[in-house]
Amino acid sequence: MSETNIPKLNPSQTTIGRGTLSTIEPISIFNFKDSPKKLIKKRIPNQIQQVQQSTKPVQSPLIWSQLIFVFSYIIVGGSDTVIYKYQNTTIVNGIHFHHPFIQTFIMELANTLPLYYILYKKLTKQNIMQIDLNKKNMTSIKDYLWILLPSLCDLTGATLQYFALLFLDSSIYQMMRSGSIIFTALFSKIIFQKIFLKYRYLGLLFTIIGLVLVGLSPFLFVGPSETSSLTMQFISIGLLAICMVLYGCYYTSEEYIYSKYNIHPCQLLGTEALFGCIIYSTILLPIFCNIQCNFPNGVGCVKVGDDFYFENIIQYIDGILQNGWLLTFVILGVFSKFIFNLSGVFTTKYFGSLTRSVAGALGTLVTWIIGLLVTATGARNWESLDYKTCLMMSAGYVFLFAGNLIYNGIIKIPYLQRESDIAAQKKQQLVSIQVGSTDTLKIQIQDTPFSVVSLPV
Repeated sequence: MSETNIPKLNPSQTTIGRGTLSTIEPISIFNFKDSPKKLIKKRIPNQIQQVQQSTKPVQSPLIWSQLIFVFSYIIVGGSDTVIYKYQNTTIVNGIHFHHPFIQTFIMELANTLPLYYILYKKLTKQNIMQIDLNKKNMTSIKDYLWILLPSLCDLTGATLQYFALLFLDSSIYQMMRSGSIIFTALFSKIIFQKIFLKYRYLGLLFTIIGLVLVGLSPFLFVGPSETSSLTMQFISIGLLAICMVLYGCYYTSEEYIYSKYNIHPCQLLGTEALFGCIIYSTILLPIFCNIQCNFPNGVGCVKVGDDFYFENIIQYIDGILQNGWLLTFVILGVFSKFIFNLSGVFTTKYFGSLTRSVAGALGTLVTWIIGLLVTATGARNWESLDYKTCLMMSAGYVFLFAGNLIYNGIIKIPYLQRESDIAAQKKQQLVSIQVGSTDTLKIQIQDTPFSVVSLPV
């Protein structure tokens, strides 16, 4: 009988060890078609690639119907300003329909609608929120009082915004609102001690330049418009600047609440609006309805008899009842606020805050296009058609949009690393270390002693 002499292999020479390479299939030392070194070169890269692919998280397939939330956020967000601009430029019985304070109250009413969704889920005992054990549940009145801070910021900012919309073009109003990103970043850095990379500061710089260009556009090339004085336009720009600070506080305080408490976005939005409704109906509306307005020529005021006031509920109701189109746009305003906020919540849920931010910037473009078309057709005077003003506003919008994209890391700036770039470098270094560890295996198999097989005659 033939006999072969093959030495036993040392286990230390055939064991690869822990990590990615431990899953590589063993290589038989019998009947090599190629040398061991060549065989390893062929098989190891494929094995590593298979392991890396298997460790990637499985992503759920995109449901294309979810894109409707993104498109709704863009279209409704742009149309919302147009709806309220239509109300402000409507004249009923020779009186301008100027009711920014009641418009704010109706906005708060519309934002309470998500509470009905939360109530329905609780009555049907359906869980709609994942509980984080590291966060508290809102169980006491003291916990819910934290929501007062974003609620006060929202209702104050909305009041100033609707008042500024009386005197500004809808596009300028919409573009100036995007400046809240500056103070959101500032408050986040102060409160949460967030570390911003250099590219974010560049994005904020672009945003500031855009705001300056947009804010100056009504004053450099054109005089006062027919519906408001140059002074009131300047005051309105200042009011929107205050709104940037308020909404920076609003977004930051919401983020703080999310970091401390288990609360669903619809519940937070609805509770904020509920507080706003209570404050407006019991405190603010009675005050505005009884304070006289002394603006020049009564612009932005409500005429009651021979006097002018900031607000009047009876005149608001009479106006919408006497004008069917106005009533239609008031109802559209309620639903636009509800759909806008709801689609924003689900856009963040399905696609992330970056998509929501970009969609909001695109909504501004929708507002401007609609305003230009309405003005060009002669239906109403919503926008300036002066080409110098339009060019300056276009430049401002480009800076605002680019600043938004840069700040959110969507546009990569050379030599300015983003968080995703740093993470990719670390991942690449880890892969290089794993691939480099195959050198030890090559040396071990290359040095493995093989006996000459001898068969006796």
